[in-house]
Amino acid sequence: MQEKQTKIKELAVNYKIIGSGKTPVVLLHGWGVSSDKYVATAEEILKGDSDFKFYIPDLPGFGKSEEPQEDWNIDDYVEFAREFVKNVAQRETGFQLVKNIIEGAIQNNGQAFSKNNKRIVLLGHSFGGRIAIKYAVRYPEDIEKLVLTGAAGIKHPLTQKQQILFCLSKIGKNVFRVLLLKGLEKYAKKFLYVMVREKDYDGASPRMKEVMKNALAEDLTPFLEKIHIAALLVWGENDNSTPLADGELMRDMIEGSDLFIIKEANHSVVYNNAEEFAKIFLENCKDI
Repeated sequence: MQEKQTKIKELAVNYKIIGSGKTPVVLLHGWGVSSDKYVATAEEILKGDSDFKFYIPDLPGFGKSEEPQEDWNIDDYVEFAREFVKNVAQRETGFQLVKNIIEGAIQNNGQAFSKNNKRIVLLGHSFGGRIAIKYAVRYPEDIEKLVLTGAAGIKHPLTQKQQILFCLSKIGKNVFRVLLLKGLEKYAKKFLYVMVREKDYDGASPRMKEVMKNALAEDLTPFLEKIHIAALLVWGENDNSTPLADGELMRDMIEGSDLFIIKEANHSVVYNNAEEFAKIFLENCKDI
């Protein structure tokens, strides 16, 4: 594994390269984590097929990458991902491709060959799935295969209970000071954020809180039927963040997509069930 830095959109961006194959896989991670979480999964996949080469950036605002200088929305992350694909994944693969062609020509009496067309496998998990969905609609020519796992993007109305809790969580410190002992304030707030499924919001910086609001405000459902790329969907049976029903809806709306369900797995299926995830990935992406 290599860890490198580059500059994209005037931001210092950290990324990992795992493997040395000819097929680039760009993995976009979920909210609140970084590239570190996905190393074991990439290595598990490479055990079954060394032809892949993983590129995993810390998205701006996460891991070792700088925060955006403005309140980004999903479109901004799509453009970031495109620059990363063009300037890192496809460029480095291109250098390797030239080397392979030269070596192939030498080994095959001057007949150079290569099966790699530099199109990527784009893998998006959770928040990264939001980015991957819009990327697939905007830049389909870059992608050989789309892989979505626990992908966010389908907007759900809050239940009545969640609306009440959400309102309370937004009122501020004064309510907690009146209703609760001051020492319990931070615990009460965390409980409320968990209940409204925004537990990552409370721990985010002011900038990233605005980024999260922008992401949550957009419903990507209308984009699904515009995806015309071979798509693999992998979901945890017990995903409580992006429920299995979301995966089923994506399967129904993305023409020709396949949905695989990992039993008793949760939203973190891609790294908590790395061996099972790798098996599904390999069975559906090995011939790319």
